[in-house]
Amino acid sequence: MAFSRNAFFLLFGAGIALLAIVAVSLQRETASGTGLGHMSVAHDAPAPKLPPLTAEEEVFSEALWPLHQEVVEPSAGRLASAGMTFAADDHDANRLAVKLTPLRQVFHESQEKVAAISAPPSMQPLRDRYVALLVLYEQSATEMLEVARDGDEGHLINAQAKSQHAAEELIKIGDVLWPGEHKPN
Repeated sequence: MAFSRNAFFLLFGAGIALLAIVAVSLQRETASGTGLGHMSVAHDAPAPKLPPLTAEEEVFSEALWPLHQEVVEPSAGRLASAGMTFAADDHDANRLAVKLTPLRQVFHESQEKVAAISAPPSMQPLRDRYVALLVLYEQSATEMLEVARDGDEGHLINAQAKSQHAAEELIKIGDVLWPGEHKPN
């Protein structure tokens, strides 16, 4: 089956995003002294060490962790997978909609749950950023659902850009709240 032009660009963009994630992961592995030995990247300065979280900040971090690990990360992966499966193999807009509709709801409900978690003043901007990335994931799912409505696969490209930005924010926030934890793929 021949790829449409939009599907090609979506897969190309997903491939570029995957390569960027691998590059960042390799850089972090080598900077932490684990993993692949003593490779170094001359042009990248090491990230500044953040001070440890205060007791109040730790309470917020621990309250957010189950939602983050058990709901948000897996849902983000399913969102990306749904778009890539549609573009590469499936082209069944109804099946795409069946996968995306509950994911969009998960991201919406997660926004409310994160906003309800008590955060100390120092963590409120971070909590707001987390809610904003959940909004981006919800918008990404909504954009992909437009393919089922009008058949225009260009929606997948727009959705992928939103999802990629949300994933980048998720990594940055995770570095603050859960340093040393695994990074989402």
